[in-house]
Amino acid sequence: MKKLILISLIISFLPFIPKIPEVRAQLPVTLEEGIRQYQQENFEEAIEILTQVRKKDPSSPQAAFFLGMAYKQALEFTKAAQHLRDAATLRPAIREAVVELIDTYYQMNLLEEAKKWLELAEKEKIAPARIAFLKGLILSRENRNQEAIAAFEKAKQLEPAFAQVADFQIGICLIKDRRLDRAKDRLQAVISKDPLSDLATFARQYLASVEEGLFLERPLRLTVGIFAGYDTNIVAKPLESSAAGDITDEEGTTLTTTVRLDYVPRLEGPWLFNAQYTFASVVNSKHTHSHDSLANSFSLSPGYNFGRFAVNLNLNYTNYLLRTDPDLVPAPDSSPGYKHYLDYVSLGPAIRVFLNQANLLEVFAGYEVKNYYNQKITGPDSIRDAEGLRTYLSWIWLFRENAFLNLRYDYTRENADGRQWSNDGHRVSANLTLPLMSDQTARRLGPLTLQLAGSAFFQDYKYEVNYGTVTETRKDRVYVGSLGLAWRFYKYASLIGQYTRTQNKSNVPIYEYNRDQYALGLEFRY
Repeated sequence: MKKLILISLIISFLPFIPKIPEVRAQLPVTLEEGIRQYQQENFEEAIEILTQVRKKDPSSPQAAFFLGMAYKQALEFTKAAQHLRDAATLRPAIREAVVELIDTYYQMNLLEEAKKWLELAEKEKIAPARIAFLKGLILSRENRNQEAIAAFEKAKQLEPAFAQVADFQIGICLIKDRRLDRAKDRLQAVISKDPLSDLATFARQYLASVEEGLFLERPLRLTVGIFAGYDTNIVAKPLESSAAGDITDEEGTTLTTTVRLDYVPRLEGPWLFNAQYTFASVVNSKHTHSHDSLANSFSLSPGYNFGRFAVNLNLNYTNYLLRTDPDLVPAPDSSPGYKHYLDYVSLGPAIRVFLNQANLLEVFAGYEVKNYYNQKITGPDSIRDAEGLRTYLSWIWLFRENAFLNLRYDYTRENADGRQWSNDGHRVSANLTLPLMSDQTARRLGPLTLQLAGSAFFQDYKYEVNYGTVTETRKDRVYVGSLGLAWRFYKYASLIGQYTRTQNKSNVPIYEYNRDQYALGLEFRY
């Protein structure tokens, strides 16, 4: 924001040196001295002299004009506006004062006052090119970017000398509208017109940000992850030895591979769309014939942006394959391949509300269906197929650049075909992403980011069930915490390390366990 203010000041002042009214020969010496001091950029001396002149002759529009201009150059905009307004209303009025007054109100962010004088200037045809440019600045600050672009284009047509500065402002408008391809073209035009100018220097800085944005917002994005890990409890071995039975070798190494393809086209207008495909594979060094898995997920999310809020229709489908033997007591030499294990579908609308530039609220309410295959079924009550309501409420706080905090509440209701699996679930979670390096260090060494996450899942089953050793209405309390570091050592690659701790507390001993998972790997983005 500070950079934009500085740029707007440079743009406002440099191209526009006010014309000195042609009555100078008849002016008193003290007024001429004040004007001379102003022209020599001795603004304090000019203010002192012209203030005395105004006291002696309050009706002088020339004294009011140059005193206002001296205050403006000294960045004392409130005093500048007072005297420029006098210069524009005293008789004979100074037409240039109207232009400078509009610009002063713009610098003070008094846009409604600026627009009143802008209307007068357009009616009186005062400095049409500069008035068109100032109109563009005001519209841009109001985020009426398309109208602002039209005004800047008009300024270029009326006065070719405005081409570079107008193209720069058009580029800024296009950035705000996320039309980065066109913004890049405009900024390159600014640089080519005068490569050594201050404006070209600013344009290069914005161009670097635009090119980074084009990479991050490219329509088609590929992410590949390969992670080696160690899992202390692959099979969720119960804590109680009586419940664990003869389960052994629960610890082992793992290899997780993920591929994600995102398609997010840049659409003109308010329409939104994104699609995603994800492949995930987990291979274990032990219990590989019962716990290795493959997952393929597809999601579509068309939507419409209403300005302060957006509405999307979220559709998700996931197909899980598991190396499993549906027999209750597999043969000792059983070596099952991947079998169709689960189809999961969810559908529902999501509403995102932009509370301000740093806070985003999202609400989702939908329906989900789970169909299991090759289950180990002991009876009708153990069938896991389920459907029911799924909702969540999420808040994201962008509290600094590249850092955010996400708090979320999820509710699920699973009405299963088997009484054993019907449940209500409540999950609260928090995620924090925080850069650990200064911008300067990150540019030199690559960004290092801390990732913290935690959740608590309260799952209450609906019916009392005989679990063999105990008859209970099952209640699980699952607590998960993770700590991760991500170092982007190359534009397209990151090194990621993560530790995750899971504690599942349950009133049914066979479901109570602890688990520690360690992972280290590489993630590539294209």
